[in-house]
Amino acid sequence: MKAWQFVAGGGEGDEIPKMGASRELSEETGISEIDTRSMETLDTIGTVPSNLFVPFKEAWKDGLYVIPSYTYAYKMTQLNVKLSQEHLEYRWVTFDQAMELLHFDLDKTALWELDKRIKNGL
Repeated sequence: MKAWQFVAGGGEGDEIPKMGASRELSEETGISEIDTRSMETLDTIGTVPSNLFVPFKEAWKDGLYVIPSYTYAYKMTQLNVKLSQEHLEYRWVTFDQAMELLHFDLDKTALWELDKRIKNGL
């Protein structure tokens, strides 16, 4: 897509959302050990149309038209990441720079929420 966004991806099998987010974070950044205790579940939740995911095409007849999108924050202790082939580059930026770069409203809302949580002591 060539758009700035946070790490994202779907669950596999019976994975609960937080475990899926942890796995995706590891796969997309090369961080081998993700401590889920350092993952904060955010209130920001969205949906994406199921037609973006070919495997869900058969589920349309069962009424699966949208897929929930959960958001998490992860406290990074490792600043060097090794991106997967799904990504072209990464940047460490300020809040304002991130708000300018991010493409999806869901990412911007999650970032705004996280900023407020940090300022309020989480």
